[in-house]
Amino acid sequence: MSICLAITDADWSLTKDVFAVVGTLVSAAGVGLAFYIGLAGLATWRKQLRGTANHKLARKALIELYRFREAIERARSPVMLSAELDLSPDDDVDLSFREESYLRKYGGFQKRFDAVFAARAPIEATLLESEALWDKELHALFKPIFKLQHDFKVYVEFWFMASDPREDDDYKKAHWDAIKDKPKLIYDNMSEEGDEFRQSFNRCVVAIEQYLKPKLA
Repeated sequence: MSICLAITDADWSLTKDVFAVVGTLVSAAGVGLAFYIGLAGLATWRKQLRGTANHKLARKALIELYRFREAIERARSPVMLSAELDLSPDDDVDLSFREESYLRKYGGFQKRFDAVFAARAPIEATLLESEALWDKELHALFKPIFKLQHDFKVYVEFWFMASDPREDDDYKKAHWDAIKDKPKLIYDNMSEEGDEFRQSFNRCVVAIEQYLKPKLA
């Protein structure tokens, strides 16, 4: 009887040791599984967070792009509204009809360019923000569209200098010679397909759309 009890005690002691080892292994496995699930959840959260950031920034960039396009289209419209042609009190003194007409049109284009630069300013901020997510990929896509805007503004400035009735002929001729062989950028031809400038501008818009729209998903 005592021998049986001794064996039973020994077996029970061994069994407890086995259960302790198994319990430790199960606990370790549980910790490992929880750690893995935590990592997977963190990765999913980061992916969702990045997707949300991509969506928000892409949407903002597209809206700003369309506002910029609209400002450029208005700036190149051959139709000038009366509000654009107002003269400041300082300008409206002892002017000939040609001088007054010139200054009204010049002031109208200044207002248009103010609107263009106001539409561009938010894009510049968005491009800085985009570097954190997309490096300088969006910068590269906007570079051609900004060059088109620059070319348009330079052409208009030279056009007005070549048309200023207050300047002498040599001054006007020098500025006209600088642009006479270039495409006439000051006005859009308002055709359905658009002139060369509008076609180039719209191709740039499409390239930016193709980059940004997949990020909305």
